[in-house]
Amino acid sequence: MSSPSDLTDRFLLENLDIRGQVVRLGPLWRTILARRDYPEAYRQLLGEFAAIAVLIGSGLKHPGRAVLQVMGHGPVSLAVADCTHDLALRAMLKIDEKKTLAAGGGEGPNIHDFFPTGRLVLTIENTQTARHFQSIVPLEGATLAECFERYFDRSEQVPTHLWVQATPESVGALILQKLPKADEKDPNGWARVQQQAARNAPHCLSTLSPGVPNLPGPTNGRGAGGEGDDVSSLLTVFFPHDDIRLFKAHPVKDGCSRSEEKVVAMLKGLGRTEVEAALAEQGVMKVHDEICNQEYRFTPADVARIFEG
Repeated sequence: MSSPSDLTDRFLLENLDIRGQVVRLGPLWRTILARRDYPEAYRQLLGEFAAIAVLIGSGLKHPGRAVLQVMGHGPVSLAVADCTHDLALRAMLKIDEKKTLAAGGGEGPNIHDFFPTGRLVLTIENTQTARHFQSIVPLEGATLAECFERYFDRSEQVPTHLWVQATPESVGALILQKLPKADEKDPNGWARVQQQAARNAPHCLSTLSPGVPNLPGPTNGRGAGGEGDDVSSLLTVFFPHDDIRLFKAHPVKDGCSRSEEKVVAMLKGLGRTEVEAALAEQGVMKVHDEICNQEYRFTPADVARIFEG
């Protein structure tokens, strides 16, 4: 079960006409990490996939999901994260242990070390219309966050800056977008808030989790005692001289709850002939949910009940 500490919050710097959003993942992030044995060097990449999926999923205007996926031939053969419109998140990396990850510089490996080849596909699924929209996000930049900065710049035609920090305990993300009237309100405002965010992001986002004592108390936003207090405190650190309007926080939940019903529906879609052929070969029908690292097993008696029920 997700905790109230897994949240995303939108905000507006009203005096500058700059909007933003914060993602914080704590217990859910630790659950995602626990599903596989991820080496430390891969943690930041997985955190970026998870946080960006939440950012995009939270912006869906219809029932559906946002899916980010890269298939490559490097140290990471598959990376995928998806988030539904109601913020059910899944994320995983499939690591090719035969491929060596470059040591990288002082800041660690960049995205091209993980994916020397491959392409990033963003899919928006609309469950109401059963339509899918796909776009290619060029792998331009040192990090996934930088790739999406350029993507948002082009697709939304809104200048964007994005920071993500992942630790073993939490993921924190901050996105800023410059709205059309920002320069009218303050010609230097966009540059100033980017500098402030860049200066504070490495430390503040890495400590954006419940019980962190080293952020000052909130001076604006939702006030004391609410679920978003540490986010409100964070924003006063980033933007101490700006008018911050913090909107209602939305919880992010685990998208990996087991669902026998969905797997049964999938087996019915395959058809009895194909399923019984797999049974004859293996003795049991195994279905592996790769993203959630869960396995479902069906005996011949189970399959008979599925198709005769």
